[in-house]
Amino acid sequence: MGSLKTLALAGAMAVSASALANAADYPYAPPPPPPPHEPLGLKGSIGSGWYLRGDVGVSAVTVGKYDQREARQANATFFGKEERSSAFFGGAGVGYRFNNWFRVDGTFEYRGGSTVGVSDSIDFTNSFGRPGRLTNTYKGNLTSMVALFNAYVDLGTWNCLTPYIGAGIGYASNTISGLTDQGINYPDPTGAFSSVIQPTLGTASKGDKSGVAWALMAGVGYEVNKNLTLEVGYRYLNLGDAQSGPIRNAFRNETYGPLKAKEIDSHDIKIGMRWNFGEPECCGPVERPVAYAPAPHVVRKY
Repeated sequence: MGSLKTLALAGAMAVSASALANAADYPYAPPPPPPPHEPLGLKGSIGSGWYLRGDVGVSAVTVGKYDQREARQANATFFGKEERSSAFFGGAGVGYRFNNWFRVDGTFEYRGGSTVGVSDSIDFTNSFGRPGRLTNTYKGNLTSMVALFNAYVDLGTWNCLTPYIGAGIGYASNTISGLTDQGINYPDPTGAFSSVIQPTLGTASKGDKSGVAWALMAGVGYEVNKNLTLEVGYRYLNLGDAQSGPIRNAFRNETYGPLKAKEIDSHDIKIGMRWNFGEPECCGPVERPVAYAPAPHVVRKY
């Protein structure tokens, strides 16, 4: 009987020790998993696609043809026109980037430093019934205010460089100012009055003409950091037409029609910057998902 009691007591002690060991082996509660990883690229906050831009550049401006009312009526021949003049421009705008390949913006710019110029030759019959010839040389300044709505396609990013192509359409207000009309009138270049040479001089007030403008462009952007992108690009810009004010004769009380410059286009080289309120994919800090691993199983030993 004593042996049975001893065995029962030993079994009870063994069961209690086993229960205590199992309780000590229970692991700590694992930490909660990390929050879902935010996708790379543009953030999802409101306004993250907006950007501001600024541009400056130089251009070569070409006038396709010229016209002046009295010269056209007299069948004048236009010659010696300035095929191309240099200009400068600067502008600013605001845009929105919809995704990694498509964006739009609206820009407004001032263009100055360009000139217009052409000469003409008019053959006529003077008051003595003899042939005469009049030549005129027109020179003036051309400035423009241009507003454009532009759309761009970004062609991918390599080492933070993103080439793009784009097109724009909008409105141009062109102004010709400071126009002078300097000429020489040969009343009778073949007869007795050949020595009578009369200088002519005309001046014109400022004239404005507005119309549709459109552009094609290509270039490359460099993402300096998550907010700043620098751009270098080429743009073809069609500015439409321009005209001076009426031309007044300095020696006679006469007024003539304005000089008209038509089919004005410009080849622009520009540099610019975009301040992005979102974060481009390339040069900003890249977040990587953190792998979740449960806490190791801890066993207490006594």
